Amino acid sequence: MASPTLKEIPVVDVGSLWSPNPDHALERVAAEVHQACRSAGFFYIANHGVPQAVVDDAFEANRRFHARPLAEKLALKLNRWHRGYQAFATSKLVSSARFAPAQHPNQLESFFVRHEVDPADPAYMVEALQGPNQWPDDDWFREVVVRYDSAVRDVGLRLLRVFSVAAGEQPDFFGRRFEPPSSALRLIHYPPAPSDRPDDLYGSHPHTDYGFLTVLAQDDVGGLQVRNTDGSWLSAPYMPGTFVVNIGDALARWTNDAFNSTPHRVINASANRDRYSIGYFFDPSLGTEISCLQRFVTDGGAKYPPIRYADYFNGRLDANYTDRVGVPAVAPQAEGAPPAH
Repeated sequence: MASPTLKEIPVVDVGSLWSPNPDHALERVAAEVHQACRSAGFFYIANHGVPQAVVDDAFEANRRFHARPLAEKLALKLNRWHRGYQAFATSKLVSSARFAPAQHPNQLESFFVRHEVDPADPAYMVEALQGPNQWPDDDWFREVVVRYDSAVRDVGLRLLRVFSVAAGEQPDFFGRRFEPPSSALRLIHYPPAPSDRPDDLYGSHPHTDYGFLTVLAQDDVGGLQVRNTDGSWLSAPYMPGTFVVNIGDALARWTNDAFNSTPHRVINASANRDRYSIGYFFDPSLGTEISCLQRFVTDGGAKYPPIRYADYFNGRLDANYTDRVGVPAVAPQAEGAPPAH
């Protein structure tokens, strides 16, 4: 049965996850998240525990980085381990079962910082996604970004218990599959829209996110829109003190698409204001197998075969980020545009 059309994206108060007895309200929070995952696939979280000063500093770091001369940014160009600078208008929807190929590249530039990998780890610079981050020559920038990354990582870890219960499993189910998490923090800049913007020119083309969970901080310029159940687009406006959370294709795959990885897009409709956002993509350990949970298998069976997360995720990156240093172009094979908000 189709989900009802939404009038607004729900807000979930997760403050109890930081209480002395976080399990006391776990069932309540999980029930609200379960409902959101079955409908919008998006929700706001309030009382998330990240100090506003940490968020404010991260936005200042975002603005500071993208104000650098282009040559300095290109010196940190996205490497083969998917870390570094992605230049303006260099990402584009490649292949999708849901949307026609994009006519224009995404109108954004961004800077990626992924999970740190110990150089002593045998996987370092050998396995996909297990390489070095790149940093500008700015100690303050690195300190601020690492602080924000750590704070939002803690939010993600606490939410894993919620999502485990929401999926009908024991509270530690997903946590055991995030030892350690793989993650990506993306500082995104959308320049003002041209005055003659065509209808099909997007800050970020309609897409679904690849991974498990996205935690988004956005400014007050607006522009994030979520596809409603009737095909219309619902705005996800800035709400002070909250993050926007959405599930990605990996979690949808775990639940046989019972949890909705909902298409969304960004349109910076402002002709005179830059839009900034910070996406935090929180994903399982790269060696984790994603296999449909039995409770979600219907008479039609599981829609997706089991797959190692690193193989699934790197395949999707290779199809859409062929400009990475050291990564050869490949034939389009993955659905969706590069995740961005």
